Parts: sequence; C-alpha cells; structure tokens
Amino acid sequence: MTQSQEPNQTNSADQSATDPNATDQNIVAQSTSEQDEIESSADSEIREKIRLALKNYKSPKGEPIDVEQMPESAWADESKVDFIRVVGIRLGEYGRVYDFETRGLDLKHGDAVVVSVPDKGLKMGWVSKPPIRLDNSELKLKLDEIVRVASEKDHQNHEKQISFEKRGYERAVAAVTRLNLKMTILSVQYSLDARKAFVYFSSEKRVDFRDLLRDLVHDLKAKVELRQVGARDETKQIGAIGPCGEETCCSRFIDKFHGVSIKMAKDQGLSLKPTKVSGMCGRLKCCLAYEYQTYVEGQKTVPRVGKCVKCKSGGGCGVVRDVDIPRQLVFVEMEDGNMVILPATEVVEERTRRSKKSVPEEAGEKMVATNDEETLKNQVLKAKVRE
Repeated sequence: MTQSQEPNQTNSADQSATDPNATDQNIVAQSTSEQDEIESSADSEIREKIRLALKNYKSPKGEPIDVEQMPESAWADESKVDFIRVVGIRLGEYGRVYDFETRGLDLKHGDAVVVSVPDKGLKMGWVSKPPIRLDNSELKLKLDEIVRVASEKDHQNHEKQISFEKRGYERAVAAVTRLNLKMTILSVQYSLDARKAFVYFSSEKRVDFRDLLRDLVHDLKAKVELRQVGARDETKQIGAIGPCGEETCCSRFIDKFHGVSIKMAKDQGLSLKPTKVSGMCGRLKCCLAYEYQTYVEGQKTVPRVGKCVKCKSGGGCGVVRDVDIPRQLVFVEMEDGNMVILPATEVVEERTRRSKKSVPEEAGEKMVATNDEETLKNQVLKAKVRE
C-alpha cells in the first residue's frame, strides 16, 4: 500500500508544479485561512480586553461582575442592530442642511441629488455632510429618503427653475407696486417640477394680499404660497456687510438661528449700546453667542471684580479691578496703589467671616430684671442690631 501511494503523491506534486492554476488556488486558500486566523485572533484579543476590564470593574454595590456567567445575549451583536446611512443635503448655496437617508446610494461630498422637502416639494440639493452610519432605533424622527441622484434632465430643469425664479420675482415686484401694498418681495422660489411657487416677503404691518395672490397665480402659472419672514431671515436672503467688514454670518453659513440675549454681551464685558450689539437686521448680533459658553466656563476660575484677593506667592493683598477671562488674567490694585497683572491661578479670594457677638450681660440682666413687655421687645431688637 505504501509503494502504491508514493507514485500518486509524486504525480500530484508534478501536476502542481506544471499547473500554475493549482498553485494559485493553494496560495489563495492559504492566504484566506491566514486572514481568517488573524481576524479571529484580533476579535478574541479585543474580547479578552473587555473581559479583563469587566473583571476589574465593580458594581455600585462593590460586587465584582462574574464574566464567565454572562450569557451570550449580553454581548453586542451588530448583525441584529438596524443601521441606516444618513447624509446631510444643503438646498441652495446658503440654504439649510437637511438630513436624509441615503437609500443605499453611494454618495460623496458635492454630489447633486433630488430630494422631497416637506412643504417645498421636489428640490435639488448637494451633499454637504458625508454619509454616516447611525442606529435607527436611536433616531427620534423618521428621516425622508433621497428620491434619486440628479440626472442630466434634472440639471436642465434646475436651470429652467432659476430662470423662472428671476422672472417670477420681477412679476411679483410689479404686482406689489401696482396694488400699492406696503410689503417687500424678497425672493421667489420654484419647486423642481415648477408646480409650486413660494413668494417670500417682509412687512412691518399686516397686509391684505388676496388680490396679490390672485394676480400671482395668473402670472406665475403655478400654485402660489406667500410666506412672511422676519428681520433676520430678510437679511439672510438679501445679504449684507456686517460692522466687522465681513459678509454677515446668516447669509454665509448659519443654517438655523439660535437665541441671543443682552446677558451674553454683559457677561463678555461688551458695550451695551444698541449700535454696538445690533446687527444689520436691527436685532442682537448672532456672533454674541459664539464665545458665550467659553466666558461662562472661564468665569468659574477667576475672582469677581471688586473682591479682595491675596497673592499665593506672598506679595500682599489687593482689590480686583478687571479680569481677562480668555487669557485668565486678573488686574489687581495692591495696597500701595500699584496695578499688577497676575494669572488667575496665582490669586486666591479672601473670604471675611463675621464673628457672632454674644448679647451683652448688661442687656441680659436688664431683660431679666424688667417685667414690661414693651421694654423687653426693645431690648431684643437692640440685641439683634448689635449682632
């Protein structure tokens, strides 16, 4: 049997030497098995690290976790997690970014797509944020899906849409002038299929635009919706140059307006004059909120103005006259009248404790000696005042 098997082995070796396909198959099989071993070893290594971390972890009750008794269901199984891919789509050059489900499409930054926006119909947008994978169960709202990747016909319709919007804006302004209405037309936007037209306007007072709506439906040849916007949105659509010399933030990159209060300017030590804190829209500047949280956190590590502080290095005591929160510097007026600049870490705030004074013995004796109620009340009040 041994002699009969040797020729077979020799023939198989000769065949592998003469047949290059067989050699390649052996190499591929070997590399695949090696790759599987590497992946399994990596998974086991990560799993072992997790087990060691759990062994060292103690529950709030102080009892260690028995890893060996943990069921397999306790370990996360990614195959059972419902993942979806979410991408950010920007409508227009400075429009708002909406989140959509990719629907399995391979998208990258700058790709043109067609989406359906609530109350706006079909719109063309561009990928502003690359796709990310999220757990569908953690999303609070159901996301709309991308309709399709923009085709050549969609690009042609988009060019027609731009021409329709320019012509619609001119006709809307002419209609407002003809009807002598106190309102300002900001822009006219069409849906991608040109079935809906949205006319944005601003007005300080209430306007009766029923006649205007009837004329616009006839002129624009589409379903028309009139939408009034505020002062911030008006500046965002028109665009302007801010007091800083740059283009306004709202027309450049702000997608959604946030709340701004005069307290933000006060906490940052800015001037409270209306001309200093107001933007081109007449409202408080949006940039007041950019560094507000930094100042709020920085105020926790510096003493307040007017407080007495003491130098840790033994340089004496002084009164805080000003603080520089971003650089964490304190301006201290020393006892000799000199003004010094110290880091916030080098000063400590002095806290004076008021000692409680006991009631004088004479007052106590008088209170015991008298029986008059009015006299007793007066003595008690005097004692409280002395304290």
